[in-house]
Amino acid sequence: MVLFIFIIATLYVYHRIPFKFDFMGYSEKIWAHRVNSIPKLEYTQKKYAGVELDILYDLKSNTFDVNHPPAESIGLTLDNYFSTIKKTNNLGVWLDFKNLSNENAQQSLIKLKELIKKHNLNSNDIVVESQSPEFLVDFKNEELKTSYYLPTFLNRLSEEELKQKLQEIKTKIANHPTTAISTNIVDYSIIAKHFPNETKYLWNIDGVYNTRIIYNFFLNREALNDPKVLILLVKVNRGIGNR
Repeated sequence: MVLFIFIIATLYVYHRIPFKFDFMGYSEKIWAHRVNSIPKLEYTQKKYAGVELDILYDLKSNTFDVNHPPAESIGLTLDNYFSTIKKTNNLGVWLDFKNLSNENAQQSLIKLKELIKKHNLNSNDIVVESQSPEFLVDFKNEELKTSYYLPTFLNRLSEEELKQKLQEIKTKIANHPTTAISTNIVDYSIIAKHFPNETKYLWNIDGVYNTRIIYNFFLNREALNDPKVLILLVKVNRGIGNR
């Protein structure tokens, strides 16, 4: 009974600490996933090299809302979010731009540059990610890091479907090059094989309590050992401002 309690307690502590054994030696690559609230930002910016958040741009109000649909907006603007970042941390910021489009690309870029300047942030610390790389060209030209959010779960496609999808991705990369490509770590082996020279940003948001704990350990280590993988988003296992 004592041993059982010890094991449960150990797992609980391990679940909550920011850095797992599989991250050892690569703390600079470990960023926090879905930091969409100020309380969560205040915690994670002390513990992680960077944070990822979700944004939507509203053309009428010329503001960015920090939110991941279908969650209800809490009225948190990117302006307020940036004001909470401590400049001494050199925090990386990954912006998952949910509604980037031809209609709002130019205005949203102007607004983002304005906010970066207002809050004295470094453009090189900012990543703008979108599933539409054609709209990221001007962001990259302004010395922001950009990432093409790849179609997900390539590992579930048939051989023929995968061949077709990979060709579509290669065409987009060739026509609209970005700083990096980004995807779930479950597709790491596929993109490592077919896009060996592309810089990669990944995420693995499984918690500790799952049947893939051992598999995830070795997968994380393999990806982190790859010099082309510069960021691995991980789940923040604490109930702090989760949205």
